[in-house]
Amino acid sequence: MCCDSLDQRFLEKFIQQEGLNDIFRRNVIDYFNAYAHRLAQLAEESSRPIIVGLNGAQGSGKSTLSQYLSQIMPMHLGVDCYVLSIDDFYLSRAKRKRLAASVHPLLAIRGVPGTHDVPWLLDALAGFIEPGVQSVTVPIFDKLKDDRTKKVLKIQKSANPTVILFEGWCVGVPAQHQLALSVPASSFEFLNDNNGVWRSYVNERLEADYADVFRLLDRLSMLKPPCFEAVYDWRVDQEIRLVARRRQDSSDLSIRGMSVKQVGEFVENFRRLTCHAIEVLPDLADDTWELQADRLVLEGRCRS
Repeated sequence: MCCDSLDQRFLEKFIQQEGLNDIFRRNVIDYFNAYAHRLAQLAEESSRPIIVGLNGAQGSGKSTLSQYLSQIMPMHLGVDCYVLSIDDFYLSRAKRKRLAASVHPLLAIRGVPGTHDVPWLLDALAGFIEPGVQSVTVPIFDKLKDDRTKKVLKIQKSANPTVILFEGWCVGVPAQHQLALSVPASSFEFLNDNNGVWRSYVNERLEADYADVFRLLDRLSMLKPPCFEAVYDWRVDQEIRLVARRRQDSSDLSIRGMSVKQVGEFVENFRRLTCHAIEVLPDLADDTWELQADRLVLEGRCRS
């Protein structure tokens, strides 16, 4: 049986397991399978694991794409592929509360630069490219509980060519110029951060230790939303799927997530940097996929 037939069988099984639709199938056939082969070739040519940043707004499909790649690449391309999500490195709720008390109340809300455990993130990424390290330990964050769990994930390295997919909504995003911080980006910022303390702190962190993280990237890819308004709809859909999956896994129908209104308020924390990423990241990324509102890739660009 040829490789293409094996890939197709795997794709159909993955779509069924994840409850996906024809849009994901079309994106994989038209763009993402070729992307997997490009990454595999880069990994095979490298003397160490390569770190690939995958940027995408909330609900854009970056986690689904990452899971697909992490399964198909070792199965059909002979390349190990591990996924690290920036979301798993969120600070605990207690630490964010302390940060909110000392800097700005909005920092109690997970998401923006400044609410992640950057030292642990740096150690994890560095561990993958250091030949003497045999395993890498990463934290696990529970989004429905909005807190870090006591569990950790230990990833055993191998001698195979390896891709580390580092995915997250702000991965690879550069800091903004000071002039862009001078006025609120929305009514949300006007009401909650009119003096600019929150956005200035976030930008300072992005310019400092987050930049140290992004310098470890060998390649940067972007799932580019058509506009910020699409992100709201995507995030609502993401919350529904998250709750449904958790109920299915635990058989606990009492599990609840955020309401539609709460999701709307939550995504406003991401507006400024999401819009900034839409504007500047396509010029910095090695791969950019322009998404429609239904997440179908309208156009894909790749720098060789």
